[in-house]
Amino acid sequence: MIEIGERQHGVVGKAALAILVAVGVFWLVATRPIGASDPEPIAEIVVPAPPPPVAAFDTLGRGETLAELLGDHGFDGPAAYAFTQVMREVKSPRRLQAGMVARFSGPPGEAPDAVQLLVNADSLVEMSVADGAWSAAVHEVPVVVDTVRFAGLIDSSLWFATLSGEVDRMGENEFKEYVFDLADVFMWKVDFTRDIRRGDAFRVAVEREVRPDGSIRSRKFLAIELENNGRRFEAIPFTRPGGRREYFGPDGTSLRGSFLRYPVDFRITSGFSRRRYHPILKVNRAHLGTDYGAPYGTPVKVTAAGTVTRAGVWGGYGRMVEVRHTKGITTRYAHLSRVGVRVGQKVDQGDIIGRVGATGLATAAHLHYEFLQSGRQRNPARVELPSAPALESQYMTDFAAARDRALAVLDGVALPVMSIETRVASRATD
Repeated sequence: MIEIGERQHGVVGKAALAILVAVGVFWLVATRPIGASDPEPIAEIVVPAPPPPVAAFDTLGRGETLAELLGDHGFDGPAAYAFTQVMREVKSPRRLQAGMVARFSGPPGEAPDAVQLLVNADSLVEMSVADGAWSAAVHEVPVVVDTVRFAGLIDSSLWFATLSGEVDRMGENEFKEYVFDLADVFMWKVDFTRDIRRGDAFRVAVEREVRPDGSIRSRKFLAIELENNGRRFEAIPFTRPGGRREYFGPDGTSLRGSFLRYPVDFRITSGFSRRRYHPILKVNRAHLGTDYGAPYGTPVKVTAAGTVTRAGVWGGYGRMVEVRHTKGITTRYAHLSRVGVRVGQKVDQGDIIGRVGATGLATAAHLHYEFLQSGRQRNPARVELPSAPALESQYMTDFAAARDRALAVLDGVALPVMSIETRVASRATD
């Protein structure tokens, strides 16, 4: 009984407390003065954010100056002058190439306070202004140096080769950039327009500088091996002190000839012939030279060191250059759009002497190249051209060490071999 009473007392106490709270709230409301309102809320102070900078891109046009480009984006004469004077500290405005991309940014409705100039794929000039004064900085695009090894089994030409090795690390069209380089290395040993056979193979080790976007800043061969119609050639690069980079065989013999095989890097459209139908004269006549199909303006390289004996217009040759070499050899370069040398000038192998054109008796842009010995035209594809001197004995120790390192890198990829089935099928269709 006592326990029950205590519980009842607790329930009654809680009920009484609830009634008191209700009465108190009613009293507060009833006694509030008529017309009284709730307290005013605290006012919020809104600070507007500055408008985001506006950016605009533009491109330097052909023949346009940087000052003119700046003028299109709010720079008056004095402002453009101040800008270019500061920029000269890091990059000459006169050396900017057409096509350069510029980014202008600044507050809306005001002149730009920051300009970025993508000078080339590897260099960005950043200009910014503070307290009315411009400052300049150059940022070089970082690169990663790596080595790629790949091999190729040739079907009909270097262009049509089945690749193997570290091909997945190469860009989509990267191999196409190596084709001319490969041909240049062995041009004195192999005529790539006539000597390449199905089943020939090569393997290559290349050192590259790769930009963050995957493009290649530079590349150089570390070692190359080429198998052509049962012949095997190896190319090891080496640089003499103070000299240029050249390629040698494993024993130090030079792969470079005294004459280049090709004055331009394009295909032969008409070879050396004693009888050929002339498309303009409409008669059969001898074609005592080699025609190379190439786009208008393509650079033309002199095939060997010598002295310029003709430079200008000469009958059906149009604009042409004639160069006298040693051992009674003369070369001619005809139908040029532009001549870049003068009579009496000394030239070295590979120098640019003119540009491909269609002057004289020519129906389209191409280069007509002649090779003469003792005043008589010869077929340059069939002439036995002498090699350059072998590596001097004092460099052989350093060369041997470089050769061993290069061939060790090349061992990372195998030289491909055509299967017996394919080889038999190929012979059956020959």
